[in-house]
Amino acid sequence: MGQGTSAYDQSELAEFQDLTYFTKREVLHVHKRFAELAPEKVKQHGRNPTLTKEEILLLPELAANPFKERILEVFSDAGDGNMNFEQFLDMMSQLSSKAPLETKIDFAFKIYDFNEDGQICENDLQKVILFLVQPAVTGATLTSDERNQVIKNSLITDDQIKKLAQKVINEMDMDDDGSISYLDFKHGMSKLNGFEESFKVTL
Repeated sequence: MGQGTSAYDQSELAEFQDLTYFTKREVLHVHKRFAELAPEKVKQHGRNPTLTKEEILLLPELAANPFKERILEVFSDAGDGNMNFEQFLDMMSQLSSKAPLETKIDFAFKIYDFNEDGQICENDLQKVILFLVQPAVTGATLTSDERNQVIKNSLITDDQIKKLAQKVINEMDMDDDGSISYLDFKHGMSKLNGFEESFKVTL
């Protein structure tokens, strides 16, 4: 989409506006924030370079989110958290206050579905709980030693984690197949007060 650090032209902005929940002016603001994360890289490679996960995590608005690394992995095409501006824009659009509830439910389901099998199983939920009780947890997988260390630091036992995960499944699994389908998840989250606030970032 061209090189250099100049603003996008009107036709490019109109395309971004059609594909996101942002206005043209908001798209330019998101690009400004993107460029500020790695100004030298943008200067060297143009306005749409690929930033690393570590560079994107410098964004202050993501700092307090316990799922920040998982969010980047879900929105990056390669699944590694690295992304160019178009992927970054898509992520910020879906995290914005303008995104409808169903959009947020869609990507929240993907975030919680760690093994990416289209279902949220007990193991997925245990990982979700670990992320919530220990925000320093990173990545989609944990070794046995890492898991034990998280449990030790968070003052929650492995048995409590398993029981809590099973309780969530029992409450949300409408077809009693032992896991949470997208429809189960959508039904449960649409009734949960404050769900949207957990997946909202304003730049």
